[in-house]
Amino acid sequence: MRRYILDGDEMRIRVCMVTGFRPTPSGGGMEKHVYELVCGLLARDVDVQIVCEDRSHLPDPVNGLAGRIIGLPPESLDQEEPMPMDRWVPLYEEKSRRFAEMLDPSSFDIIHSHSHYGRDIALRLSAMDHRPALINTFHLTPVGQLERFRALGLPAPEGAPIDRAVSDMEATAARLSDRSIAVSHGVQREVCTYYGVPDERVPVIYNWYDPGNFDVHLRPEARDKLALDPHAPYLLYIGHFKQHRGKLMAEAMRRLPPEVRLLVIHPEGDPEIAAEFGGRILFCGYQTPEQLGLYYAAADLQCFPTVYSGFGLVLVEGMACGCPPVVFNYSAMNEIVTSDSGYIADEPTAAAYADAIRRALQDGGAKCHAAVERSRRFRMDWQIDRVVDLYREVLVQETRPIRETRSVPRLIKQQRAEGVVHD
Repeated sequence: MRRYILDGDEMRIRVCMVTGFRPTPSGGGMEKHVYELVCGLLARDVDVQIVCEDRSHLPDPVNGLAGRIIGLPPESLDQEEPMPMDRWVPLYEEKSRRFAEMLDPSSFDIIHSHSHYGRDIALRLSAMDHRPALINTFHLTPVGQLERFRALGLPAPEGAPIDRAVSDMEATAARLSDRSIAVSHGVQREVCTYYGVPDERVPVIYNWYDPGNFDVHLRPEARDKLALDPHAPYLLYIGHFKQHRGKLMAEAMRRLPPEVRLLVIHPEGDPEIAAEFGGRILFCGYQTPEQLGLYYAAADLQCFPTVYSGFGLVLVEGMACGCPPVVFNYSAMNEIVTSDSGYIADEPTAAAYADAIRRALQDGGAKCHAAVERSRRFRMDWQIDRVVDLYREVLVQETRPIRETRSVPRLIKQQRAEGVVHD
């Protein structure tokens, strides 16, 4: 049982968790992370309430934390499907503002926000004489991705204007927080460099996997349960074929032998890709964590063809199931995957990626055991214990960080002028 002591009294920690959507076991990367974190905190006798938009980001019917949600009704937001590009930033700002209006700071010891959703909460708390401690977790930084693309000479992503606006929101949250958790050392460097936060206020607590869902299965048994060819070479890709990583994945498949098949996990299909590749690409739709573990075990390799990631949750899930990944040699992939536990392509091209896949398939599963061993560094219970320890640390500190009254996003604008951050 985890408790903290102030003024000689033993007290239960009260946390308000702030995230974009309803936390569920497979509702999306951040939502899944928050779901597992909240469940872990409750198991450690930390009281948690959740402020979020009350719907799942991905089609996950599970709502196991319903009784703890302070929900923002989706229909009350100015949104539509599909969302026009120029409406995303106003929506993010509206959610951040309304989240700040919904919570009662006096009811909590800690406000723990995620990404840009904590901007207005941080501004509200910064004006209070007596306030809860404020923690913000950064799962990536949008400006980090833009800088990676620029450094590699790649065209800016379609959503670059949105990313810049979100980075301004994140900078405010980061600068006004007592601690900013980074999910990798790559994200830590970005928060310190681009958001101007001292490194002593940016601890690294890695993301994790749930060993209850992701464990080693025998490949023949997994393929039998999924009705897959017992002898065919299978790759696993979690994502769509839009944007840079999806286009690179498709181009890599064009360069691979025709017997190589790709299992795609994503709620939506892609008619153009299906028409081009036919039976070589199998769209498997949405999968529960339990089923996803079988797909990891059934595949020879996991493809993660992105040049930027804050962590790569699916990497450690797949490795825990004995599925070595193929990645590019950039953070945070090269923090998670070693040359012993996976395959690393040094050049960010489809040709280099396809070559790495060919070499990996020729290895005949030689790195499966090392992948499992590597994944154990990211066990869920260890990382959640570190979050609770951080809560205790900020609660007993006597002073809060000095808060600047100037507009925090001005920092990024200044860095753009100085060439640290580029438009």
